[in-house]
Amino acid sequence: MNDNALYLTQRLIDTCLREDMFGILSKAKFSRDAPKGVIVPQDEQVWLIFANSDFTLYLPVAPTYYMQHWRYGHANDETPPGWWVEKNGQVEHQQHYKEWIALLTTLAHESSHELLAGYLQELECAEQHKALCDQAFHHHADHISQPISELGSWHQKLLLADQIASYLDHPYYPTARAKFGLSDEDLAKYAPEFAQSFALHWIAIEKSLVTLTSGQPDCWPTMEQVGLPADFALSHVLFPAHPLTLRSLEALPEGVIEAPLTYLDVTPTLSVRTVVVNEAPHIHIKVPLIMRSLGTKNIRLIKPSTLYDGHWFERLLSHLEQTDADLNSRLFHCNEKHGGHIGEDKTFAYIVREYPLTHCEDKALVPVAALASPMPDDRLFLEHLAEHYYQQDTLAWFQDYVDLLFQVHLTLWLRYGIALESNQQNAIIAFDQQGRMTLAMKDNDAARVWPERFRFATDHAAEKHGAKTIPVDCDELLDQRIKVDNELALGQMFTTITLQLDIAAIVESMAAKGIASSASLYAIVAKSIAEQLNRLEGEGLETKLARELLQEAPDLYAKYLLSSGSLLSKEASGASDINKFYGLSAPNFLLLSNEEAQRAYLEAIKKSVR
Repeated sequence: MNDNALYLTQRLIDTCLREDMFGILSKAKFSRDAPKGVIVPQDEQVWLIFANSDFTLYLPVAPTYYMQHWRYGHANDETPPGWWVEKNGQVEHQQHYKEWIALLTTLAHESSHELLAGYLQELECAEQHKALCDQAFHHHADHISQPISELGSWHQKLLLADQIASYLDHPYYPTARAKFGLSDEDLAKYAPEFAQSFALHWIAIEKSLVTLTSGQPDCWPTMEQVGLPADFALSHVLFPAHPLTLRSLEALPEGVIEAPLTYLDVTPTLSVRTVVVNEAPHIHIKVPLIMRSLGTKNIRLIKPSTLYDGHWFERLLSHLEQTDADLNSRLFHCNEKHGGHIGEDKTFAYIVREYPLTHCEDKALVPVAALASPMPDDRLFLEHLAEHYYQQDTLAWFQDYVDLLFQVHLTLWLRYGIALESNQQNAIIAFDQQGRMTLAMKDNDAARVWPERFRFATDHAAEKHGAKTIPVDCDELLDQRIKVDNELALGQMFTTITLQLDIAAIVESMAAKGIASSASLYAIVAKSIAEQLNRLEGEGLETKLARELLQEAPDLYAKYLLSSGSLLSKEASGASDINKFYGLSAPNFLLLSNEEAQRAYLEAIKKSVR
């Protein structure tokens, strides 16, 4: 069994324990007694024992404070040797994800059987793609090792950071390495790990079918440049298309023609479906891609409403940066006003994202996804950044990083009733030449707004700054899921995205590298949150729920993406949005901000086992 299969099995089982998949945790008991006839070296080994009418599972587990109470493995962090299953008096040893999926299928409702079979294919894809991406990492080692601060242009720095980010797996979704739907050859041509340029394809669409949100950019081709008659411009509009998407379509709908020539060389970004125009690198184009990632239900097409909702948030956040002293100079937003679509069709749409040169030209833009990436010299990329921009003071960088994130996101939550889905891919840190950081924002089409608080805040701002200063209204939002009727939804998104994905995942990577203890880093995080909450409360804002969720509750919300995105039917999960399905089950690491508290917590879990 190869290392990649073991790696994926570990991630899969840990996620199943975190999300209590099919009751694997809640219906189990814990014991120190090993399965009959099994000899293990550790006397202190704890076993999760799950029994049903078909089998009894004995899974070696260890207590943890990070994202879940129990993880698959040994307390001494050795690679777990597998688990044991007792059937009809016989004990069988297992250790492969295929065997784990077979166990889950026995437990699952019939409605999940097909989903589990599909997820097994995703695991196999992840194993293959991880091997290829590991090869790409070694092949590109010299390229990604060049100091980012010494690159000549901001767009080279951003592409390098995206490539570095692509080699690191998602912190929580076990098979994020799978770009499901892409072959090995596709991966080499179109994935950021390989950093190869390619030419965009184009389709000409009858004007009567098309909606454009604004004028198309200067880099757009003419009809003749893509091999079509010039007079087509009178009746048709050109849309960019990813070559993989066109290849996957059996036929084009009436009124849509594929242009015979390609045009515009582009390079893939971290998201794969968003590409950089090589000759105009401040222009990024997001196109539909027949690829599934972060779950077999997460196909990477473009919902037309996102063109409008994303631009809504762009206008709002740009306005708040100008008018709110706590946000001023802390962020800037990409221009996302232009896009095109055909009705509600998700396969024929695009969004143009323009990076503002006034904010970018003298900066290094780095997605949060790149920070904890391991580099060829065995350091984390964040250590390279601290070396270039923080005089090698990694802890000073970390302090400023968490302060920036909390100042922006807690202000948006508590003052305006806004929570952004600023995941590791969307959250970009812009370093200037002096090392000061700001947030570069983009792709905010899946945020959450609590209209009650938003309208109170904007009415107050209108009174303070004069009428009609707020450029948007909640009623303009198209995706009704964006609007929530309570504050908890904001707290859940802040916790699972900003706190866990953007900060806790970085903490654990830094601790694993020995940069600092996780307890000392969480102490920095907890102190920063407290300071921001005190500041906002001092300005008259309500902080009660935020304090309850972050400073008092023993458990934090966690996102259950494997459940909702892959293994449970929509009827079973009840999730209206597969990316917003939560469970209150992650230990609150903010309450464990010293090593004594962490040890006491882990000992208490162990002592609960008889």
